[in-house]
Amino acid sequence: MVVSFEEAAKMLEIKKEKLAEEGLKAYSRERLRELRAEITAIYLRYGVPSLEEFDEKINRGELNESDTFDDFTKLDYLECEEEKLRKILEELK
Repeated sequence: MVVSFEEAAKMLEIKKEKLAEEGLKAYSRERLRELRAEITAIYLRYGVPSLEEFDEKINRGELNESDTFDDFTKLDYLECEEEKLRKILEELK
């Protein structure tokens, strides 16, 4: 069964705007949890608490740049996405 957004709002007796806001909040919170799990897994893999420390370990030669490139770039992307979601959630408060 396919229910349109408008039909769902009507069935739930809630304004479309409120449903959209609550849906965006729920999505953002869930996606933020997923991102945090991925970020934490990378931190743990390399024994670092932040992207900056990861970069420092690479620069000191403690980690091989070519071996860690994919995880480093993924971590940078994930942290940018996390920041976007935090801004969205802050605006929705």
